[in-house]
Amino acid sequence: MNTTKLHVIAKALIAELRRTNSVSLIQQATQSLQNQINQPQQPSHQQQLSNHLTKLYNSLDASPVDGFSPAWRDALEELGVADQFGSRLQESVRDIFEKNQITPQTALQELQEIQKDLSNTESNLSGLVNGLEYFDVGEDVLTRNKCEVGVIVPRAYVDDNLRKFGSELIELEKLLLVFSELATGHREPTSIRQISSSELSVFLDYIPEIGACIAIAVERIVALYKQLLEIKKLKQDLITQHVPEEKLSGIDEYASSIVSPKLDELANELMEKYGDHLDPARKNEVSIEVRHSLSKLANRIDRGFSIELRVAPPDKNKNNNEVQNENEGRSAAIQQIMKSAANIQHLGQNGEPVLFLPENDPPQDKQI
Repeated sequence: MNTTKLHVIAKALIAELRRTNSVSLIQQATQSLQNQINQPQQPSHQQQLSNHLTKLYNSLDASPVDGFSPAWRDALEELGVADQFGSRLQESVRDIFEKNQITPQTALQELQEIQKDLSNTESNLSGLVNGLEYFDVGEDVLTRNKCEVGVIVPRAYVDDNLRKFGSELIELEKLLLVFSELATGHREPTSIRQISSSELSVFLDYIPEIGACIAIAVERIVALYKQLLEIKKLKQDLITQHVPEEKLSGIDEYASSIVSPKLDELANELMEKYGDHLDPARKNEVSIEVRHSLSKLANRIDRGFSIELRVAPPDKNKNNNEVQNENEGRSAAIQQIMKSAANIQHLGQNGEPVLFLPENDPPQDKQI
């Protein structure tokens, strides 16, 4: 990740630590558990521990960190702090007490480790932000009415080859351009916000209306792909149970049979939602191209690509009159991106590809 993204992620994590007060609550829970061990006959210590844990769990519910984009969640993994926020921290603490109900001393040791890690993270994040600000390193903050579409290309997909990577960027632009025309009626040149070489990622600049169209497509494809992975996992479980291979052939056939109809359904839905402004002749051409682009997106997600979206949230400081006067279509687009982005997960490549969709480009027609 680059320093501007690191800067804004670090500030978001500091804000989350302050919002949840998790460092202090973990410390208080640790102290209450220590008191309970030292004075087991005092029921007040157990009640205090329960109160601190309840406050911690409530503060971690619906954490914004759980809704981070795939690239931001990957950044947390790289920084080694993914387990210290949101649902993952809540699960870790719950697990400590569930598995150590009769060994409170062990629970105390594990809770102390979490407390130590959280305190170190808070301290180092503050130092990081202070250092970046001292050296005037900016933040990767989206301006109002802007949407970012990030695509992380697996190095193995292009063999770390510059020519292959360049060809893939051209292909990505081609498959995304149709969403621009679908949403706005025009195909504007794609603008680059940032490029990162560490992950071979490119972050593109769009208006929210186009971003919402792409967000729906990616969210639905990811959901479909997760369904196929579940089917694949169930098949593997049956194989483990020594179910004969010939009895399982129908599973692969079923999985393959649902992909194309689902993508056709998605293409029709996008055309109905966004394509009213297209003239009838062009509408048919765009419909065909949308279907091809969806296949290409699905194949790339199947091969480990990560596609994410970010958008600047609505301004909470605006008064009611300003909210009423704001473009309703744009506001709806922003809400759609925020909703879809929270549901898009970085699935990565999970063994052999499960999709083999055609990628032949439709006949080239005159573009708007």
